[in-house]
Amino acid sequence: MTKRPLLILATALALAGTPAPALARSGNVAATRAYIQADYALVYTARINLATSEAALQSLRRQIAAECPDAAAGSPQDTDSEQLSNELVGAMTLAAIGPDVAAVDQFVRTVSGLHWSNRALTRKVSTYAARLHTLSVLPAPNICADVRAWAASRYQTLPASTVGFDSAYYKVEVAVGEVPARLLAPSELPGERPVLAHAERLEGQLTEAEAHAVYTWGHIMESLGLNP
Repeated sequence: MTKRPLLILATALALAGTPAPALARSGNVAATRAYIQADYALVYTARINLATSEAALQSLRRQIAAECPDAAAGSPQDTDSEQLSNELVGAMTLAAIGPDVAAVDQFVRTVSGLHWSNRALTRKVSTYAARLHTLSVLPAPNICADVRAWAASRYQTLPASTVGFDSAYYKVEVAVGEVPARLLAPSELPGERPVLAHAERLEGQLTEAEAHAVYTWGHIMESLGLNP
């Protein structure tokens, strides 16, 4: 009998003698460590790319201002204009996340297979990863074309592309960087807390950038002549 089967047999016997709670605890700790590290890598990259994301937003603003200025001039303020406003929010989100797509892909590949004994935590992480992936590959809408189509209908009918995009976007809308701290806490190790704290600071900076993007949204809405 070779050494490898003997090693496998010895490992199996050792695990067989390990209490189930201890095995679960070990698995939870390993999954938590992997998640914390993956989340930190993602938010760190997003923070590094923040200037590039902001430049993408400004590029979108200039593009819309040049291609379809006042395209919705004189339009009503109603549920249709609100949906077009939502479409613009989605377009801006996709522009901002563009520089982070590779990091998102790495994060999703790392965390999608993680499991905890807490099924709610496993489900939450799986759902978050799936939504983030879908968001990162969602095709960007053509804001100018959709606003023009709405205007061509004398503001009576939204184009199907707007309705479809809004539906798809709001099913997966999610921020980059999410640690379900309360659910992870039981399996965190003391040495991981500084990493979590730093990740939270980075996430705070990303949230501030999102809040600042409201001004860009306002400028684009004004250039379109669109009432939210």
